[in-house]
Amino acid sequence: MTDTTEPMVRVSQIRKSYGKLEVLKGVSMQSMKGETVCVIGPSGSGKSTLLRCINHLERPDGGLVFVDGEMIGYELRGSRLTERTDRDVERQRRSVGMVFQRFNIFPHLTALENVALAPRSTGLLNRREATAAAAEQLERVGLSDRKDAYARQLSGGQQQRVAIARALAMSPKVLLFDEPTSALDPELVGEVLAVMKELAAGGMTMIVVTHELQFAREVGSQVIFMDEGAIVEQGPPDEVLGSPKNERTRNFISRVFKDDRQSADPSLSTAN
Repeated sequence: MTDTTEPMVRVSQIRKSYGKLEVLKGVSMQSMKGETVCVIGPSGSGKSTLLRCINHLERPDGGLVFVDGEMIGYELRGSRLTERTDRDVERQRRSVGMVFQRFNIFPHLTALENVALAPRSTGLLNRREATAAAAEQLERVGLSDRKDAYARQLSGGQQQRVAIARALAMSPKVLLFDEPTSALDPELVGEVLAVMKELAAGGMTMIVVTHELQFAREVGSQVIFMDEGAIVEQGPPDEVLGSPKNERTRNFISRVFKDDRQSADPSLSTAN
């Protein structure tokens, strides 16, 4: 049973470099069970790499990640830290669902088949159970009437909702979202955010990399602002978004809000 007094996700001093480029510089953060942590910041600040280190898609150069008290990617053997086997890492990833910018659903499978594939292929569920679970998750994201549709027959927002249902079908303890609306046309963003709001209201633990500051304000339990591979500021949404203490945070938020206004009304462009 999960200890609700301990973080569901704990990241401790994670470092990651690509060659000479240091992408994460000793990042530490945590999320309690049922929290929605929103990570914001400019492109290249390390946000996506942080998510990929949490589920060990990227191997950190230093530091540790724990999900529900279990060390991800490594284990202690006596006093020595050793890497887990690929099979064991795959087992751990079942508890850490991830939704990417691009939907990555298989074009030759229906929505139902896409969602049922992972729990069936990993042996988590048999074919009948996986199909029933997939139907349940598609209903959860409002797509029960599109279960037999292929990717080409679905809008971008619908495809992303299929991707969310696919992650949910593995019954994860936490969901990671890597800018899930950035590849969508503006009119389709709302339907994906609505699903995410319902998941948050239902108690799903989520870590969301996003530029949707209004979503972060309304849904976030805490907001983390990252820049140049480090956490610059973190706290409740009203504080970080409403009264940021750091100048870099203030500049980023004002720039995002200005870009949003210009997208809605090109006459507001500073070129005019």
